[in-house]
Amino acid sequence: MTNRIYYFSLFFLSLTINLRNFFISLLLPTNISEDLETKRLFIRSLTQEDFNVLVGNLNVDMSNNGFQLIRFFEKSDKLLFTLILRESNQTLGFVELHILERKELMECYYELLPQYTGNGYAIEAMKKIFGYVFGNLQFEKIVAHVDQGNSRGWKVAERSGMKYMGDIIRKGAITKSMYFSINKSDYFNQLQY
Repeated sequence: MTNRIYYFSLFFLSLTINLRNFFISLLLPTNISEDLETKRLFIRSLTQEDFNVLVGNLNVDMSNNGFQLIRFFEKSDKLLFTLILRESNQTLGFVELHILERKELMECYYELLPQYTGNGYAIEAMKKIFGYVFGNLQFEKIVAHVDQGNSRGWKVAERSGMKYMGDIIRKGAITKSMYFSINKSDYFNQLQY
């Protein structure tokens, strides 16, 4: 029974990811298929193959988490980017940008495979993706919510140009999270220095 659920989950996920770009194109004013590059990274839209690599490397038990992952990827209000190391062509993580209720506002989230943390890859990717969003899409602000105990998370937010705005309790949460944001004008002003 578990294998049937797993295969159904993968089939459904595959269908969902293929439809994702179509639905996002209805919400977003421009093509998101543009690949981005930094000195050390290739950044592209997440594919089914990328998803399989990430799930395999994160050792996710699909029988327990498969439906949660499907719900995560099936939403059409997300931009999902895969981060690939230039020197080895290895997938090292992903970045998600989620459109919030106010259409000019996005929330960012990133995840790196454990062996790639602590090297500045997330900061490098976030800066490039912020530039893409603010330069090509109609969004005015990007925000991040970081657990208070996640020192690496808030360092990434700060070093990628976001400002700490205070602690908040998010809807449905029982603990406070740190709230960071960057707006379009602040992003472009940072480039001048």
